[in-house]
Amino acid sequence: MYSQEEPMSEFAEVSQLYLDETVRLHGLGYYSSHPCCAVCEQVVGEEAPAGSGRRRLFRCKDCGVFLQCFECCLARHSSSPLHFLEEWTDGHWRHTTLQSIGLVYQLGHEGFKCKFPDALVRSLTVVHPNGIHEIKYRFCQCRRSDTCNNLQQLHRNGWFPATKTDPDTAVSTQALDLYRLLNVVGNLNARDFITSLERLTDATNSTGMNWLPDTYKAFLRVSRQSSFLQRARRSARAHDPNGLKATKGGELTPRCWPCPHTDRNLAPGWREVDKEYRYLYRLIVALDANFKLKNRIRKNEHDDPSLGPGWGAFVEPRRYKKHLRKYVAEKDISTCIAFAALTQKETRNTAGLRVSGVGGCVCARHECVRPNGMGDLQKGERYANMDYILVSALGDVDLKEYTVSYDIACQWKKHFEARMEKLPKALQRDFSDVLVQCGLPVWHALAHEEECTNENNLSLLPGVGKSDGEGIERLWAILNGIAFQTKEMSLGNRADTMEDKLDSHNFLKNLGQGDALRRRLVVAIAERARQVEAFKEINKTIKPEKRAEWQAQIDRYLEDRSRPNPYLMAVPLDGPSEADIRVKLRMEEQADAANGQAPLHATSATAFLTAGLQLEETQYVSAGIAAKTQLTADRQSKVEEHRIAFFAKLRPFRGLQEVYTPGAIRMLAKDAEARAAAATDTTVPAPAAENIHLWLPSELPAGERTDGCKGNLVEMEARLRESQCTDSLSAIRLALHSKRHLINFRHGNIGGQMRMTRSHSLVDQLGIRVDALANKYRQAREALLVLRGQGYAPHLRKLEKADLRLEGEEGENDTEADRSDRSAARKLRGIGGRPVREVGKSTVLSWIWTAKGALDSEEEELHESLRIEWSRAKARKKRWEEEVELLREEMRRVIRYLEWEVETWGARAAAATARADIMEDARSGLRGYALAQVALHRKLSDHFRGEWSMNINEATTQLTTDVVNFDTLFTTST
Repeated sequence: MYSQEEPMSEFAEVSQLYLDETVRLHGLGYYSSHPCCAVCEQVVGEEAPAGSGRRRLFRCKDCGVFLQCFECCLARHSSSPLHFLEEWTDGHWRHTTLQSIGLVYQLGHEGFKCKFPDALVRSLTVVHPNGIHEIKYRFCQCRRSDTCNNLQQLHRNGWFPATKTDPDTAVSTQALDLYRLLNVVGNLNARDFITSLERLTDATNSTGMNWLPDTYKAFLRVSRQSSFLQRARRSARAHDPNGLKATKGGELTPRCWPCPHTDRNLAPGWREVDKEYRYLYRLIVALDANFKLKNRIRKNEHDDPSLGPGWGAFVEPRRYKKHLRKYVAEKDISTCIAFAALTQKETRNTAGLRVSGVGGCVCARHECVRPNGMGDLQKGERYANMDYILVSALGDVDLKEYTVSYDIACQWKKHFEARMEKLPKALQRDFSDVLVQCGLPVWHALAHEEECTNENNLSLLPGVGKSDGEGIERLWAILNGIAFQTKEMSLGNRADTMEDKLDSHNFLKNLGQGDALRRRLVVAIAERARQVEAFKEINKTIKPEKRAEWQAQIDRYLEDRSRPNPYLMAVPLDGPSEADIRVKLRMEEQADAANGQAPLHATSATAFLTAGLQLEETQYVSAGIAAKTQLTADRQSKVEEHRIAFFAKLRPFRGLQEVYTPGAIRMLAKDAEARAAAATDTTVPAPAAENIHLWLPSELPAGERTDGCKGNLVEMEARLRESQCTDSLSAIRLALHSKRHLINFRHGNIGGQMRMTRSHSLVDQLGIRVDALANKYRQAREALLVLRGQGYAPHLRKLEKADLRLEGEEGENDTEADRSDRSAARKLRGIGGRPVREVGKSTVLSWIWTAKGALDSEEEELHESLRIEWSRAKARKKRWEEEVELLREEMRRVIRYLEWEVETWGARAAAATARADIMEDARSGLRGYALAQVALHRKLSDHFRGEWSMNINEATTQLTTDVVNFDTLFTTST
């Protein structure tokens, strides 16, 4: 009836029809003229014999809208006590219950007759998805009761009792399953769930006309207990003859299928592989803290422990707290002023809180929480907390290589081995004979000093593929949805609630590996091909002896990180760099504090300005990538990641602006008013990250800059801006040196359309970088002149497009004759001839090449720029090659893990059948559950094989021509 394009616009044509049909349901429908029971087909209502049960007319909301007489209704519902009825009274349908018409439910027989029922009729309130029921029931007293007590009779009927002694409230398994899904998927809390069921039962309940028993507290207890038992059941604790008490730490947390597990999914002989392939069997984890998951101190709170403390994702609390009592404070020695300075690890506001946040450890590539990989924080992000969480999360993993991604890894990794000795003996590990490398997540790395970024950026570390290390941030985004409801909970309830959420998270991540790994492999193969070609192009321009020298430098650096970094420029800058100025400013602030000048905030003014400049740089990067007319999937993902990172950092920055630049807050208010006044359409999207006004001191109007900036902020920004100009000019010259080298090589050595296209692409990439650096210089210079006056720093001249143009490049105003002359010159040069000089034209050397320090080191700068470009291009190629191999190995590991699950659950089914210490019905349940798990994991294995059996051309002919038969992934291993 509806078209697929505009279904809502066509609803108007049938709205009256639909309205009439909804009203019709409030009458007798087809039976209006001659009411009769649809079951026994006897006349019902006033025409039925007096004194007969057929005088009363019912229908069931759950069975359907057909009519039923009293006898049929009672008989049909003897085994369905959780249905709601309506009775036709005074010409309308009135809500009623099975209890009110005399139904007494028989436990122990699923509602059917018992030969020896209990004489006592009891009352019970049952929470069910269709409402809250009050029922009458009897316990069974026949031979069946010999093997089960009253509590077990309730459980075996699918009703979970709220107390173990004379329960007056129970919750059906259907209600528990529904609530758990609504809670872990939609963050619905128990209060809203129960309130919804109360209104579903009786919409007038809130008026007090009709009374319903309060089931909220009972439901809270039961839902926690049921979720805990579900996690235990999935982890096969019911199948262990030693029972729940034998559960080991972290055992209830679902493991990540693609990650390496020594006893489950690694191929035989993996320990003996060559050193160059060891990275395939490396565990890569990400460490971070979340300060939104707080918990308040509550007065007069009763003891409410977690169910199974330490058995899931959270560390065992007693041993954890005992360890932390030894640590009062930690000295934070920072040599890298990063954006993380906004969250000072020892200065978090903890007033009124017993938990200031949560520290966590996840597998960096698949975002699954590690067993015992979560722990509460009491006072900021202290090493004592994070060390304990990390080592607990590694558990009994026995691998040869590990990589840890952490946004303050540059500081945290120092003295880690010494801090290991302070951990409890049971947690201490000897890492002397294994590789442990630490890195910065790729987007957080941008907020660190250049030297720190180039040393620790995850994208430059060997063996990690294209792991970005930011997966834990995506986990925090999921957990933040329950931050409000867990803030006032008891610690035990809070831990159990978060355990359930994390259990669901890991389970869904595992189920999604079939599609996720396939898509990532398609992208990785395409990017690998692109990076290999790009490296070939730049590699051909370098002499073999120089390549060997540079490769030796990389090899030495990878063996010993104290050696010169091949990804950093060795030529010293002329004048202090931006990093040098930041260090000087911070030292000046520390001196002021030592002289009694109280700081305005725990976060220093230098860190505040640094954060603003880093946000500004993130805007440059996003704008530069987004400006490309055609974005690959990888580049589009990078733009979105940059934007997400920007907005995540913007909020704390705005909070600091209230302290340091009140004028900026006033300008933000004016911006909001202007947007509201100009908006003619309420659906206008919010501005993109790159278009957000930061309102640093240099952006403020003169009046606001004078009155709306605290302390020496204006002068501090001016010094940082001047160093930004110096840094940018040096980086521009480096990039132009590389660009000139590639252009000259292309003109003299490359022919053919395909090779010319690849070369153009490489040159264009450098051009994008030059443009981004030029924009940074212009912005810094403009800000500097605003702060210091137009006559300041005459050596920092205006940067025009022509200043960035190299000899041989086309200009915007070039004629066709100019392009023809250049083409002829290239041909002459190609055959060894001498190009004819262009008559009447002269080339003016740009001022950037004559600026202070430029001419003195031009030759050395050229050499360094080429070395850095070559080294980085090789690193990019290597990371994508690793990514392809890692994804293939992860696919193999997923299949091996599922096969291990099939084998293990099969063995449990066989063991359950042979157990003599339990009753036959218990053996049947254990065997049935185990065989269901066998079927599930076998089905998943077959499904994943099917998803991965297509070749890459079939999956995406537009991305790559590299054909891979995924069947080979499961029969071979590296």
